[in-house]
Amino acid sequence: MVMAMLFLNDKALPEGMRENKMAAIFGVFLGANMISSALTKTNAFEIYVGKKLVFSQLKLGRTPNREDLIRGFASVGVTLNM
Repeated sequence: MVMAMLFLNDKALPEGMRENKMAAIFGVFLGANMISSALTKTNAFEIYVGKKLVFSQLKLGRTPNREDLIRGFASVGVTLNM
């Protein structure tokens, strides 16, 4: 939505953003990346199939390895061909 607004000629966005579209696009990208990074610093990496928990980094305190994924998906009836 913000990207589409950058190309409008009306007063929807400040003049500086309309005149320097590349900087505005980069700023939006950078801002979104910072927000995304801040939200993922909780070390909450969980994998669900539907409502069934397959793997939880919060419970084990580590990221999943291959065996964790195979075992976790098998517990909910999904076979992985690795």
